[in-house]
Amino acid sequence: MTRRPVSFRTRLALVYSGILATVLGLSGAGLYFVVRAQMIRHHDGELAETAAAVEKVLAQHEDCVDLTPGQVQELNRYSKLVLFHSAGGQPDVFYTSPDVASVPGARELAARPELLEESPGYRMFVEGHDQVRVYSVPYRSRAGRRGVIRVMERMGDVELPLRNLRLGLLFLAPAAIALAALVTWSLARRALAPVVEVTALAREIEATQLSRRLPAPAAPDEIGRLVETFNQMIARLESSFEAMKRFTADASHELRSPLANVKSTVELALGRPRSDEEYRSALASVGEEAERLRRIVEDLLLLARADSGRLPFEKEEVRLDVLAREVVESFGPRALEAGLRVEAVAESDVVVLGDERWLRQLVQNLVENAVQFSPARGSGKPPALVAIGVKADGEDALLVVEDEGPGIPEAERDRIFERFYRVDASRQRGAGTGAGLGLAICSWIVDAHRGRIDASGRADGGTAFRVRLPRA
Repeated sequence: MTRRPVSFRTRLALVYSGILATVLGLSGAGLYFVVRAQMIRHHDGELAETAAAVEKVLAQHEDCVDLTPGQVQELNRYSKLVLFHSAGGQPDVFYTSPDVASVPGARELAARPELLEESPGYRMFVEGHDQVRVYSVPYRSRAGRRGVIRVMERMGDVELPLRNLRLGLLFLAPAAIALAALVTWSLARRALAPVVEVTALAREIEATQLSRRLPAPAAPDEIGRLVETFNQMIARLESSFEAMKRFTADASHELRSPLANVKSTVELALGRPRSDEEYRSALASVGEEAERLRRIVEDLLLLARADSGRLPFEKEEVRLDVLAREVVESFGPRALEAGLRVEAVAESDVVVLGDERWLRQLVQNLVENAVQFSPARGSGKPPALVAIGVKADGEDALLVVEDEGPGIPEAERDRIFERFYRVDASRQRGAGTGAGLGLAICSWIVDAHRGRIDASGRADGGTAFRVRLPRA
């Protein structure tokens, strides 16, 4: 049989009650002992002053064996007083105040043989229901005789108020703890009511209902911030789901087109007997579509591994100027074939900290994008220019790739780094050959290097891509 878990509000009430019980117990015990000490020591100051005054009276003469009438008259002013002195080494009472008989057990206290050895101090003596507070202080006369001054005071029935105090603490403390537990449980229930509502609504929200949001409480308290954070999380999940849907739809669309081309080409080639030249042309077309499929799949795998953080990424010092020149050299034959010029204007010793493989991929994708969008010029006209610039700009390295193409509308510049997003196909060379993943890969590479990338239009036509990377 599984035990039902204890609710949070019950645990909160129990913990608070335990803390309150500990605090009340310690404070109650402290209060009791403080009151008891105050009641017991209520007369201590007066007793000490009386003993000091009596000692001054005894010091008026050489010895105190026989008190003078003046001394007796002065001593009679003090109540409950007993004087001892040494007679043959034994304590002997040589004076008692007139009202000492009202103190229970005063004579018995006077008969204790060790009195002459006592040090100054207070003691409590219990006689029936009465308690007597006694202050004893030894003295020595000018003649060298030892003695003890003992001053007494009845305390009355101290135990009765202390007993009442104990009973009050024992009955009131549990009642206070029970009331506090009930109030705490009730307040916790009211405070956690929005959490219960949030939990119930969160259980109802599924992947198909991510557009729903939790109602925000009126007060901007901790619960309000929790609901706000939860709504933000749902918004991020909705955005992620929508992005995943778009990604899946776009990927399906991009893969379906070359597969359909392959299928139609094969069916057309097998529809009737063909010449060797026609078969070779069909196979070449299938090869082109297969290469397109391969590039799309590789880019998709690259982005998927980048999203999961499983791509190898090693940072080292990379000469961005050298890398740009190498990419330009690799594009030289292709540019000549397309009637374009690809040039690099790079400052020396522009060093960044990053992965050379991905930085090379970044420059290649940007140059390939510029070549794809650059127009073919007719004979007699200078070829279109794709310019790559690298220079140091403060603490950053600036990479600029410019083309003389038709440009990108300003409304679309913020979206060109999205996956599968492509501008109007009529604007690019080789329309329909790209899958719209190259710039998305560039954006990931720049983010991984903690840089920034943006696109802008040129005054004389074309587009300029600017990449800022932290210098080493």
